[in-house]
Amino acid sequence: SGDGPSRLKLEKFIRTHLVFNAADVPDSVIDARFEASIDPEVVAAPPLRRPSGPNALRTLWRMDFTRDARLSRLPVPTLVLWGAADRVNRPSGGRMLADRMPNCDLYEVANTGHWVQFERAELFNRVCADFLAGRR
Repeated sequence: SGDGPSRLKLEKFIRTHLVFNAADVPDSVIDARFEASIDPEVVAAPPLRRPSGPNALRTLWRMDFTRDARLSRLPVPTLVLWGAADRVNRPSGGRMLADRMPNCDLYEVANTGHWVQFERAELFNRVCADFLAGRR
């Protein structure tokens, strides 16, 4: 497979980790995501800088935002949409967030992976619009 980005590696990651049904992701989405990932500006300043080196995975797992003590002090209403079949972040993560935030609505979406906004766009948009309009 080699080092560095490739369309094939990105496609495999998206289809096996980010969505519930790999067939739901058109090639055009893979192409667009790959082009964005190799954009020189993105490469120079990635939006999410991840740890690197031999202990990178261990460091990533320790960055568990669900245990951040500040969550219990969050004063605003919060909406969490979580795919029940998320292979990147287990569904228990969404439940932990909801348990720790005093004013949180958790919407767990069946048969959906990490990309709730992509896989269930209509539902995602409706739930977000209702939440923002105060129809909780």
